[in-house]
Amino acid sequence: MAKSAPAPHMSPPVARAVAVLNFLASHPEQAFTLTEIAKSLKISSATCHNLLISLSEAEFVYRTMGKTYVLGPALARMAQASLAPALVMQVARPEMRLLADEFDVVCSAYQLVDGESVIRERAAALSHVNWNARYLLNTPTRAPLGGIYFAWQQDELDRWIAEANPPLDAAERDRLLSSLGFLRANGYTFGVRTVPLDDEAVAHALQNRPEMTDYAQTEVVPGDSYNLAYVTAPVFGAPGKVAFGLSLAGFVKPIAGDAVIAMGEKLRAACDRIGGFIAGRAL
Repeated sequence: MAKSAPAPHMSPPVARAVAVLNFLASHPEQAFTLTEIAKSLKISSATCHNLLISLSEAEFVYRTMGKTYVLGPALARMAQASLAPALVMQVARPEMRLLADEFDVVCSAYQLVDGESVIRERAAALSHVNWNARYLLNTPTRAPLGGIYFAWQQDELDRWIAEANPPLDAAERDRLLSSLGFLRANGYTFGVRTVPLDDEAVAHALQNRPEMTDYAQTEVVPGDSYNLAYVTAPVFGAPGKVAFGLSLAGFVKPIAGDAVIAMGEKLRAACDRIGGFIAGRAL
């Protein structure tokens, strides 16, 4: 197996250590002898031996009783720490701050807890520091609310729709499914107010009127105008599994369709970067 080229800024010893760890990580269900590792990475047995001793002492690799090597417990501890909610929020907060300031809105991170959406973090633009986000706390996720959690697995989607209260009729179900198709295709979704956004006072009042929001949007037309209630996107912790969502809210005037698209794409990109961190891959 050919070794991958080290990054230009890495010193040769660091590059070799990284190559060993990447090699073992790419074969997590196998154990390798010193000779097999040295041959695969095209380094001398003496160099590989010294490297494995150092990595073993640091617990980055583990030498089995069969004199083979696997990834060590230190990496498992590091991986576990990287998934800690507090650490994930350290990554999410700067993304949220940039989104809130760029679009002059409130950006919230919310999570599904016992069937309800609960806000975990919030970043507000300077113009929105006094906005109240309590209406989003402990919101039941019955259809059509909470679609970003349930759009990815068919059994969960079927159960979510079946538990709608009041039940959805055929037309409502078809429109909701179409809106989830938009979410899957674009990586974000949005809701619009069913009354005009005339000024900031109206926008404030509508925070506590979820019944005046259409949650099943199926398209964005660039030339149209939208009385946005929110734009939201999922952060995936694993394929098809949503760790939490990011939403933008606090819109005080109609937004052009092309601006909605640009906003949604930036939100989706931020969520992808956070999800990449959780999954252990750089984006």
